[in-house]
Amino acid sequence: MLTTAKATKIEIAYEFKRNLRDEFNQMFEELWANLEENFYNETFHDTDWKGIRDRYKEYLPHVNNRNDLSRLMNDMLGELNSSHMGFSTSGEDDEEFYSTVSISTGLLFDENDSYRVSHVVKNGPADIADKDIRVGDILTAVDGKAVDPEVNREMYFNSPSMPEEISLTFKRGNDTITAKIHPESYYSIRNDLYDEWVDQKQSLVDKESDEQIAYVHMKNMGGGELENFLIEMTSEAYQRDGLILDLRYNTGGNVHNDVLQFLTQRPYLQWKYRNGDFASQPNFTPAAKPIILLVNEQSLSDAEVAAAGFKELGLGTVVGTETYRWIIFTSGKGLVDGSFYRLPSWGVYSLDGSDNLERTGVTPDIEVVNTFKDRLLDRDPQLRRAIQLALDQLEN
Repeated sequence: MLTTAKATKIEIAYEFKRNLRDEFNQMFEELWANLEENFYNETFHDTDWKGIRDRYKEYLPHVNNRNDLSRLMNDMLGELNSSHMGFSTSGEDDEEFYSTVSISTGLLFDENDSYRVSHVVKNGPADIADKDIRVGDILTAVDGKAVDPEVNREMYFNSPSMPEEISLTFKRGNDTITAKIHPESYYSIRNDLYDEWVDQKQSLVDKESDEQIAYVHMKNMGGGELENFLIEMTSEAYQRDGLILDLRYNTGGNVHNDVLQFLTQRPYLQWKYRNGDFASQPNFTPAAKPIILLVNEQSLSDAEVAAAGFKELGLGTVVGTETYRWIIFTSGKGLVDGSFYRLPSWGVYSLDGSDNLERTGVTPDIEVVNTFKDRLLDRDPQLRRAIQLALDQLEN
């Protein structure tokens, strides 16, 4: 009867032994076979893919651990000379026993005086109203411990884990100032610095164009940047007479079609209330205004698709340098031990099929090179040329 039924624990004992040699062999063959069936290019970039398998297979008997396997797999994939490739694996044997983190304070220091503050990063941990840290302050102590000016400064900002709070003491003339801040990761501060760079470009365009030209920068082609693009286009760009769209340093994603669809909008009629002003249809018509697209050697992946589409659709002038030549759309697959590899399956070609963007990239209409010296001196010839072109087009 159900009222008297009870669960009985069943003891199960078993042993599981892994044969790493057979496992590594199977993983090698499976990865190679999936690339054989799914790699986007029929000629495998003019390589002998079967011959490559045979050559690398000779090393398999000497592979004794996960690190060796990872190197073998990635070296073999590298023979294809293709972007968006890679084999990654992880396990307990890869975990570090000891690790450290960099404590980022949102402060930059003088190159010639390593403990003197040269810049407070906007929106960083030190950029808070009650944190009175100024350019020129000299760091004298971290968490109450006096610093040694002869020691590498970063030693004081390296820790086994990220502290919730850190105390910094500075000398300012005859005064001593102590501030407690909540540090952030290196990547967070790097993003803040990127935002500062974008703000500088925005200010330059506003000043040089007398706010006639809108400036929109996209860091990547992901959903967040698409949302930011649409906000900028329907606020600032809507009210201005021209547009500079900056895809330099863009790391890709997959929103090119949304960006191009928005940019291709042209006016086809007007409407208005009685005695009111005319308003175009559709409401946003960027294609009716001068558009300059900025690209450089670090515009890659989906940024290259957007640039190629921009040129094909005749939306404006492309300024800068050739793009990175790094565009294939990928999927990925897992292997028996949880390893993962990327599977480039879709190539991107020009409309007539003659150009493979992975091999050709996108060539600008007007080449302008930003040199290393330009970067050191905070100059941007590419952006200045874009501003001048937009203004010239407005005059004509």
